[in-house]
Amino acid sequence: MGSLADDRRWTVRLAVGLLAGAVGLYGLHKLVTLKRRRQQQQRAGGERPSEKNPVHRVTGLKITGDAQRIAEGFLHTNSPDVLEQQHLQAVLGLLKESSDASTREQALVTLGNSAAFSANQDLLRNLDGLSIIANCLFDEVISVRVKALNVLNNLSMNIANQKELKMTPRWVEGLAVRRMQRCSCDLDRLRIWIPQILEILRTTALNSELQVASLRVLTNFSVTNNYHYMMTNYIPHFLKLLVEGTEKIKVQILKLLINLSANPDICHDLLSAQAPLSFLLLFDSCVSKEVLLRLLILVANLKENLSLLRNSVQYDYEVDSLHSVLFGNATPFSHKLTKLILYQDNEVKQQIARIITK
Repeated sequence: MGSLADDRRWTVRLAVGLLAGAVGLYGLHKLVTLKRRRQQQQRAGGERPSEKNPVHRVTGLKITGDAQRIAEGFLHTNSPDVLEQQHLQAVLGLLKESSDASTREQALVTLGNSAAFSANQDLLRNLDGLSIIANCLFDEVISVRVKALNVLNNLSMNIANQKELKMTPRWVEGLAVRRMQRCSCDLDRLRIWIPQILEILRTTALNSELQVASLRVLTNFSVTNNYHYMMTNYIPHFLKLLVEGTEKIKVQILKLLINLSANPDICHDLLSAQAPLSFLLLFDSCVSKEVLLRLLILVANLKENLSLLRNSVQYDYEVDSLHSVLFGNATPFSHKLTKLILYQDNEVKQQIARIITK
């Protein structure tokens, strides 16, 4: 029995060693390759090469000499950006089976790094990696959940992965049994992941890493109109975060809201949402340009779509709605806008002009 336990411990240590070594060599190989390419380009008088798929990257593990030797042969020799299927499968297995939080974090960091490349995004989906990674959203350790969201952020750059992560009820009903056999998921884990991420955003601490990570994933999903309908019930919470969050939260929320406001079908949902009392305080020259410019783009988009909306149907809005605050009769917003005309930035003035001329 003792020998068997020792063998198991040795196997786990070897797996963790391979994982750490793989990440270390992966990062080292990338740095050396990029440096070599830059030197070649400079000698040839060309420009610095741009890295493929410049999406958000997750920081890797530290490199040690032993780890580098252990990881020899772990990476695909012909393409350092793409790990072999067997290696990704091993990391996914470790993520699914390990009860150690630090090991799960290391596995997610490795997957996040590899998910920065399109070939690995497809490979991870084919290996059922999306379900395994998304299940980490239920992890009791917050740092594990943050890293899982970071991986999903990279994976959600892939349209096919977005469809998989949406996981519609029909998909759950039709493939639940087969999916449970493949990844040993509990039936209650087979839910729609986008609402789960929205719930994380709603219930987590204000301005936390978990909140920022959730917003990044949702922003990727909002680039197309396909999943906007799943977010409409959370618009009041988005507005609340906009007035209460840090500048980082404000900018990320505005990216999401701008994507929603570009969709005429969501215009009424945005305009009918209750506006926080301090919403108009954001329209001030002392607010950073990053926030102010995006605010004005949001309003300009809403006003353009409102004109289309009025041509089709007439809506009544509550007095505290976003519509009444922005476009109601004799609102303070018009005075705010008048003062901002003096703002010394052409981009800001262009968006003010969009609002006024509509």
